[in-house]
Amino acid sequence: MKKFTAMICAVAMSASMAITAVAAPSIGQLIPEAPVLVAGEFPEGYELAVQNADTSAYEVKDVADIVEKFNKDEDDPDYVLVTIQDVMDALTKYQVTDETESEAQTEAQSEGSEKTGIFTTKGNPVDLSEYEPLMPFVDLVITNGVDVRYDLENPVTAKMKVEVAKKFAKEDLLLMQVDPFTGRYYFIELDECDAETGEITAEFPCLGPFTVLAKSEAIAALAAADTEAVTEAATEVAAE
Repeated sequence: MKKFTAMICAVAMSASMAITAVAAPSIGQLIPEAPVLVAGEFPEGYELAVQNADTSAYEVKDVADIVEKFNKDEDDPDYVLVTIQDVMDALTKYQVTDETESEAQTEAQSEGSEKTGIFTTKGNPVDLSEYEPLMPFVDLVITNGVDVRYDLENPVTAKMKVEVAKKFAKEDLLLMQVDPFTGRYYFIELDECDAETGEITAEFPCLGPFTVLAKSEAIAALAAADTEAVTEAATEVAAE
């Protein structure tokens, strides 16, 4: 997934390196690990899991199509850059705002927000032009080791380790999730984020595909800091 790894190569640099050549993270490193249920319920015998996006399991064809396009590798002859805005545009007709969200959004707007009219699941406005995706869409599912299910009536709060979340502050990250049954998309603020381990905690309104977004300025700041560290390490090695 070169379009994702290009941005995170820089923040993966180690200060102990004497040269600045950096290998891109593997696909496995882009898949969140060890999801654990913090709050919520699902059928007995099942547990949370994260897997590569299986678009054949989605009921809404438009969701399957846009996730496939978004995840397509740059080496694919049919590759076309797909942005978060493109995902939103493809799913516009499926968006519904309930009464509770409307009240939260109205309150946020009345407080002087000049954002774009896009809100998180907590009702806070967000400017998506400030964010870039760090990874492809992957699926949050429940499984009993045999069956994999995407259906869940109520939200669940889960924590998981996400390699690309390392070194980022909670405020610099945002999740985007799409319901494979309704086509509705959500932007999710993190409840917690451990910058050292990459472990995040968030409430997911549904199961299905999600991706991690980071603020562009945070990506640039981490890249600059790591580049400086590598340069200093190289200088020390040369002086020995």
